[in-house]
Amino acid sequence: MQKLLEKKQTLKPKNTSFNSDRKLTKREIKSFYLKKKNKDFLIGLEYERISLDKNTLKTASYDKVSKIIEHFASINSWALIYDNDTIIGAISKDNTSISLEPGCQLEISLAPKKNILDIDLELTKISKLLDKIGQIYDVIFLGYGINPSDSVDEIEILNKTRYKIMNDYLPNCPYGELAPKMMRQSAGIQVNIDYKDNFDAYYKLKFFNLIMPFMTGLFSNSPLEKNKLSDKKSLRAHIWRYTGKDRCNLFYKNIFSKFLPEFNIFDNYINEILDIPMVFIERNNTSIPIEGEITFREFMEFGYKGHSANIYDYILHQSLAFPDVRLKNYIEIRNHDSSSIKMALALCAFYKGLSSINPKTLLKQFKYLKINDIDKYNNLVIDKALDFNINPKTEAWDVIISLFNQAKNALNSKDRTYLQPILDLIKTRKTQSDILIEYNIKTAKDLIQFLN
Repeated sequence: MQKLLEKKQTLKPKNTSFNSDRKLTKREIKSFYLKKKNKDFLIGLEYERISLDKNTLKTASYDKVSKIIEHFASINSWALIYDNDTIIGAISKDNTSISLEPGCQLEISLAPKKNILDIDLELTKISKLLDKIGQIYDVIFLGYGINPSDSVDEIEILNKTRYKIMNDYLPNCPYGELAPKMMRQSAGIQVNIDYKDNFDAYYKLKFFNLIMPFMTGLFSNSPLEKNKLSDKKSLRAHIWRYTGKDRCNLFYKNIFSKFLPEFNIFDNYINEILDIPMVFIERNNTSIPIEGEITFREFMEFGYKGHSANIYDYILHQSLAFPDVRLKNYIEIRNHDSSSIKMALALCAFYKGLSSINPKTLLKQFKYLKINDIDKYNNLVIDKALDFNINPKTEAWDVIISLFNQAKNALNSKDRTYLQPILDLIKTRKTQSDILIEYNIKTAKDLIQFLN
């Protein structure tokens, strides 16, 4: 969803030359999170797939994928989105979009929906058409967590100003050595959910942070890279652990340790974002690199080379922080390997069910999960998926089973049917990575044949 702001600005550029001696205040920033909410609970989906050349099974060229976007936009009367002369996506009148990630991964971002059926109809329609157009250009879109055939050095980064600045800066950050792989090779699924107020935001953010490692394990689907099996079940999750300590570290510990944090959740979160080093700002439709010279807090106080901070700068800056669960004027739950459309829909249903339950009730039921253990669990799921114990009496799979039952009971009968792919995994206690390893899938060719 955040990308839609960026895309709208591309279609109708704002006056990014805004400059004023008046300092941006925390109160103004807080208004971004307190934006009026919809009365109806809505859920959004961002679904990435790897783009491969059908003939070589290497990364599809920008030339081919951009033509697919043009073809798709022409059929649907969507507006093309440009970065200078580079086509980077297309957007509909209702803000559903398709866009290119740095390694030519293709993302579908759906406008928020009330029902999983509505998500299904739109996602399936868009995906099927993209797949059909892809056949014309010999391109395959693969629901998998990491590029299975190419190393990072073989994938040319998209000619987009934002990506070039990130590519120059992020690898040089502490713990940023795998940022190039994140940008060029990885593909994930993100689910976005609404919150009602600061209390709801606090308890949902805390709960989804606690269960995120287990959902990452459940959706592990990236053991294969460079046409061979690795020793990890989610290479994509491993990569994200090393995309910059200052922006990918799990700063939830500070957010949830403050006095009466349910009252101060937005203040606590903003304070963490303010202390992250800045990457760039935009003025007059031009990106100005900052590359970590100052934090946003320093930018608010002192400016940068004659530029003063404004709310659009903050919105851009917070989009360049990548925690597993990210707070905006909705909550982004981000750390899942890409998979099939059916699995993406199952994930939406899973989170819809959990989000409709009082999060304070869920926190009581899962009180054995501790904030201080999340790092440990995240490291375990990278290697083991869900094959580990939390304590002598509780396995990681037990957490998923409990979560599944809660979600299923909270959903209506129509939405509940979408959970079947997850139930199938639970019955065998095998994740998608476990299945790929069991079948000894070692090459991109084998992977494509297996998934189809």
